[in-house]
Amino acid sequence: MINRIEKLELEIPAKNKDITLYAKHVIKSLEDFEDNHRKLVAAQAIAGIRPIGEQEVAFYETVRQMKEQIVSTLVQTIDDLRHKGDKHHEKHFPDGVE
Repeated sequence: MINRIEKLELEIPAKNKDITLYAKHVIKSLEDFEDNHRKLVAAQAIAGIRPIGEQEVAFYETVRQMKEQIVSTLVQTIDDLRHKGDKHHEKHFPDGVE
């Protein structure tokens, strides 16, 4: 995920690189959240509390979808930045990107 963001970072002007930095921070935060959850489930398993498989699958799938949505929004933002001033480009964000 971070590699995709770093590739996207090469496509935007230097003055807008802060949005990729923000996206990296959010993705890292979600990865830390996943790691903490994994540790909690492991600690509960040691204590004899069995994890519920469907809930674990739903948790990891939801986090994966959130990461994908963050990257997708970043791609749309970069597309709008690239076409700034192009009156024929249909904006992804009508309120602008700056």
